[in-house]
Amino acid sequence: MQGRLDLGGEFVYIDAMSTFTKADVETTRKPHHFNQSLDRGLRILDLYTRDIATLSAKEIAEQLAVGVTTLYPFLHTLVSHGYLEVDDRKRYRLGLKLLERVGEIESVYDVRAIAREHMTKLSRSIAANARLGVLYGKDVLYLEQEEGGPAANAMLREVVGLRVPSHCTALGKVLLAFLADADREAFVDSLPLPQITEHTIVERGKLRDELALVRECGYALEVEELQPGSACVGAPIRNAGGRVIAAVSASIFASRVRGDERSGIVGAVVDAAATISRRLGHNGKQLTPGRVG
Repeated sequence: MQGRLDLGGEFVYIDAMSTFTKADVETTRKPHHFNQSLDRGLRILDLYTRDIATLSAKEIAEQLAVGVTTLYPFLHTLVSHGYLEVDDRKRYRLGLKLLERVGEIESVYDVRAIAREHMTKLSRSIAANARLGVLYGKDVLYLEQEEGGPAANAMLREVVGLRVPSHCTALGKVLLAFLADADREAFVDSLPLPQITEHTIVERGKLRDELALVRECGYALEVEELQPGSACVGAPIRNAGGRVIAAVSASIFASRVRGDERSGIVGAVVDAAATISRRLGHNGKQLTPGRVG
């Protein structure tokens, strides 16, 4: 799905996974925003192919048309971060850090493919819109959605590729809550907390309390914090190592979580998240969900 952005007679095509603004596009036109040091580091990595596994500093310098002395700081930096490795012959090869990053990317695609079937079951079983999301910068990025029929809250349509604030969504609360302690604290400290509705949490202390409750109960609840009249229940999806890599949610009318349906909806979302996690290789015990709010 593509759209186009009007920049005064010029059009820039964007896909559904992009969130470019006019300022973003204008920035790419300005040479002084282009980081030449980063560019050179990335160009070093791009020299490696299936046929070229190792390169000497001299070979790299020749291909980039720079001096070896100029090149060494870049090589040492890439080695120190694990993106390159150097052998006894002073030849450089791609490092295992890249394999780690590939694994991160693959996990996103794996969870999307695996989750789709279970999101369909979830959305139909409780007549809700099921959504899959990950953290992207300071926002939640929607990766997938399954609509649950006319009884579901249909306020947000075509959400795949959409980014929404993390502090006022069930998906975001789950993803923030299960970050490592130090990462979570740093994230909350730097997170902008715009007030979207009168129910949005805008105080960092209250957000920390909310995230602690999410960790304790095993799921997140959001009621009219993003949109009046809507609510959402979210639960964590874990990989084989137990790390939370995504979250699944059910979006419904707010009245449904204020009534007798709440426990059934929460249970269905938590079960779906646990099932997806098991499909990803997670063998941890499923916790009985507590009560948020």
